Amino acid sequence: MKRTRGLPALAQAREDRSRGRVRWTTQAGLLAAAVFVGGIVAHSLVSAREMAHEKQALLAKQRAVQVTLGARWFPLRDRLEADVLAAAKPWDGDFVDPEARTLAFRTEPGLYLRMRVADAKDAAAVRRVAADAKRDGFAACLLREPNERGMRGETDGGAFSEQPWNLGQAYAATRILGEDWVHEVQNTDEELHLRALTEQYDEAVRDQIPTAVDVVKRARFFLLVLDEDVPEAAAAADAGPIDEEALQLVAHPARVHLYELPSGKELFRLRRSGEARVIPAGEHVVTDPETRDAMQRQANNCALAGLVERALQQPPAATASAADAGH
Repeated sequence: MKRTRGLPALAQAREDRSRGRVRWTTQAGLLAAAVFVGGIVAHSLVSAREMAHEKQALLAKQRAVQVTLGARWFPLRDRLEADVLAAAKPWDGDFVDPEARTLAFRTEPGLYLRMRVADAKDAAAVRRVAADAKRDGFAACLLREPNERGMRGETDGGAFSEQPWNLGQAYAATRILGEDWVHEVQNTDEELHLRALTEQYDEAVRDQIPTAVDVVKRARFFLLVLDEDVPEAAAAADAGPIDEEALQLVAHPARVHLYELPSGKELFRLRRSGEARVIPAGEHVVTDPETRDAMQRQANNCALAGLVERALQQPPAATASAADAGH
């Protein structure tokens, strides 16, 4: 029988060490846990400091853009929103400034917005609706800037450089200037989210801010169309809520306003109801419902544009008589 030296516990410890086995003591385990937790805390503190630094750098760049572009965009935006809300109030009668009768605005760059009167409740509602608003056949038929796709009735037809600029696109181009975007940067605690916001800023500066600069520098007018709801639009909405597409399918009163920029002067306001009949021609009859609806909207919108154009070309007395007849 092999005899061991010393206490059995010490002998067992020597044997464990010789075989590479180490028995953790409570003190050793606590020390290792403390080191591990300390590493996590240190990493978190470093990451938090780095994220705070990245936030400050991003917001500093944003403020530089805000000081230059924001100083011109925000007053323009606020005035446009005020014009929309004022135009949605009870109708105050037709008005045409003599300057509008020259039709000079038709070949100038400008901004365009079309929405329902019922949606123009406050500035937040205007921004929300404008974000999804599209250019339609009315603008393409009334104005004379090249917009071939718009003339064909395609929704929001044409490249962004074509006129008029959609007001919703101006909002999108200046999103990084808004308080909501700043708060989003300040409140995020996720590295991936901050990275996405940084990429969003870089994309805006590269692709969208130049367009926003063009808008505030070059836009000469604001063309606004507010559509009034009518019961006939409910059937066109296919049992859903009345929207722009449904209204443009049926005859309804539309308020058309033109404001001069940057003075803010109202050049005209007209209330007309445009309606036209689409008559199929040729051998191929269109049967697709969506295509037929698009054709009907285009016809109605161009009819509305024609009524506005004729009202601007008529003498003041004739314009007033036509307005009374249209009511």
